[in-house]
Amino acid sequence: MSALPGFLTRNWTLKLSAFGIALLLWVSVRVEAPTRQTVSGVPVRVDLADPQWTLAEEPSPTTVVVRFAGPSRDILSMAVDRPSIVVPLDGVHSADTSVILRNHWVRLPDRPNVVVEDIQPPSVRLRLEAIQRVDLPVAPRLEGELPEELAMTGAPRAIPADVRLSGPEGRIAERDSLWLEPLDLAAVRGPGAVEVAVDTTGLQGLQLQPSRVQVELEVAERVERLLDQVGVVLDLEGWEETYAIQPAGVPVLLSGARVLVDQVSPEDLRLVVAVDDDDLPQEPGDEVEVPVSEVILEGLPDYVDGEIEVEEVRIIRLDDPADGTDGS
Repeated sequence: MSALPGFLTRNWTLKLSAFGIALLLWVSVRVEAPTRQTVSGVPVRVDLADPQWTLAEEPSPTTVVVRFAGPSRDILSMAVDRPSIVVPLDGVHSADTSVILRNHWVRLPDRPNVVVEDIQPPSVRLRLEAIQRVDLPVAPRLEGELPEELAMTGAPRAIPADVRLSGPEGRIAERDSLWLEPLDLAAVRGPGAVEVAVDTTGLQGLQLQPSRVQVELEVAERVERLLDQVGVVLDLEGWEETYAIQPAGVPVLLSGARVLVDQVSPEDLRLVVAVDDDDLPQEPGDEVEVPVSEVILEGLPDYVDGEIEVEEVRIIRLDDPADGTDGS
């Protein structure tokens, strides 16, 4: 009978322990053994400390290839915690510049035994743009209608009237004013100020100060007032010698804030009939009817509405004085 099985089973726990220790030592040596690893796609970032400049675009190239050397254990762990390169830029001397990449700019957290041997390409190009700061007026934007009992007495005012916009010079130059977010007039209950945000559409990457302003609304009680006789004229020089208009004066219903409506008199207004020459009556005694849609009310102050209280006016051709006739 062979003695080999007895050799294998005798003191088997001791032999297994010795094998485990030998394997552990082998693995430990392998893990600590120096090795090299080339890592591609290492991102390049810029830490720009100059407040007067900003990056106009990403570095070119945006990633590089880095060769590392160090213990295998640390090199292998970079597959999970990937390195990066951070370029410190404290001052800018040119809008376009090339920067040589330094080994110590490579970020390798908690890997003191890993060294950087090479970076390819060895430099990146940076394109920067000056920061511009301008004060731009903001324009209120209204939507909807005021409640029926209210009327505007003046234009809404933003307080402050200007906001400061900061960002790359090329983007700032595109703008001469800014809109506010729409203000719903249906929610207004009286005069006063409402806080409204600046519309930031298209302003991503730019800074606003302040980003919200107060909009002062000038509103008052709405009233109606009837003016009995507002004069009607033709949009034609010297028309009175050839034509007559009936009625010569028509009622107009005004509506708006009382402080504005009460200041309007019939003499401030006129109704202008705009008719082409071919549409005018051609023979003495002839007349044409003009719908009120072709009559223009002039002289109304801002924020006051006027409604003509007739459906039409008539233009009558007078007798030609040179004929010596009375048109009867």
